[in-house]
Amino acid sequence: MNMKNKILLDQIEKLLQEKKISARKASIKAGVGEDFIRNLKRYNNIPKTDKLIKLAQALDVNVNFFLNPVKKHDSSSNIEANSPIPITTIYIRGEVQAGQWNTATEWPENDWIPLTVPVDRRYKHFNSFALTVKGDSMNLLYPEGTIVIAINFSDIGRNPEDGDCVITIRRDSLTDCYEATLKIIQIKEDGSVLLWPKSDNPNFVKPIILPKLTKEYQGNGMDGDIASTPDITIQSLVIGSYNMVGKMNIK
Repeated sequence: MNMKNKILLDQIEKLLQEKKISARKASIKAGVGEDFIRNLKRYNNIPKTDKLIKLAQALDVNVNFFLNPVKKHDSSSNIEANSPIPITTIYIRGEVQAGQWNTATEWPENDWIPLTVPVDRRYKHFNSFALTVKGDSMNLLYPEGTIVIAINFSDIGRNPEDGDCVITIRRDSLTDCYEATLKIIQIKEDGSVLLWPKSDNPNFVKPIILPKLTKEYQGNGMDGDIASTPDITIQSLVIGSYNMVGKMNIK
């Protein structure tokens, strides 16, 4: 079975299970022939888009539910096959604030933007993602508009360390919303944590001081004490970045 066909069938199978409908009944309901889905498995082919549209309508989803995963595979495969160096495709999933705490923003999956990057051999077996930086509290490292590449501490199985650039998530107990910030971490011997800016803006010279964090690894970075309010998780490690380079001041 070719990979595109497998990806499509996986999407169809997932939807059939969610809708609790058989492949035969779904095919009949779509008016594409009772053996439509069965033949996809049997003949290992990709159907015409008009038939997928009918199937999507019958199952009450947008046709992109079927097409987007296949398109992502095509994009990644074509680029990687022609590259002289190991590269991969990740996705810009949203924005992160390099300033004070601000609402964590992750876009809907259909709005994610593909980004081709060199494979980071340190983390090649883990899933990474990208975010666009907003604000200027980290502009000496990551000017506003920089794309940072990150990986979750829960995936790599280690705690944050002094000097790591991290994305920290805070749950506001009043609104129950999640907020995020991008900073350099300092962990003191007593367990207290400082999140330092790196900016030429005089408004950003002091660190954010967090409640004392447990040093025991709990599966998602370092979690705030249960009694602390709001809840805080040092969630992700920044492992790379891309930004536009302009003229430099040589004086």
